[in-house]
Amino acid sequence: MERFDVVDSNRKHLNYTKNRGEELEANEYGEGIQVWIINDGKVLMTRRSAKKSHPGSWEIPGGCAQAGEKIIDVVLREMREELGIMLKESDVEFVCTQLYKKMFVDIYTTKIGVELDKIKLQIEEVSQAKFVNREELEKMIEENEVVPVDVKGYELVKDKIEWK
Repeated sequence: MERFDVVDSNRKHLNYTKNRGEELEANEYGEGIQVWIINDGKVLMTRRSAKKSHPGSWEIPGGCAQAGEKIIDVVLREMREELGIMLKESDVEFVCTQLYKKMFVDIYTTKIGVELDKIKLQIEEVSQAKFVNREELEKMIEENEVVPVDVKGYELVKDKIEWK
């Protein structure tokens, strides 16, 4: 079972952990990340595997922090595990934090060159990947194909991305 560090509403660590999926109390939160991978004015979207919540929905690559992890380590681990992309801390830029339900989600962007045929999908997590432009992403959102946390994330980053 995956465990995570619990933080309070000010993101102060409360010095205990909980199991992923365990109900959180009033002043308990988890932490996670999104990485908006931008290539030539398009962003990388991944399709959730059938085994996950929101099966088959599209999302921005990301994930949840595990117990003892620093947020930047979550960025590097999630990209490596889910997509086989080896990032360095200097490859990503912090954009902002969104509070989604009981999770602080740090949003990062990167402009590293990623080729779809070089991505190694972690099949338990991701079934497909594609790059989409702004219009395609907005259509996917309009058609409810994108997980809700990423719809909210899009509103926060859409004007910070160099779309073509």
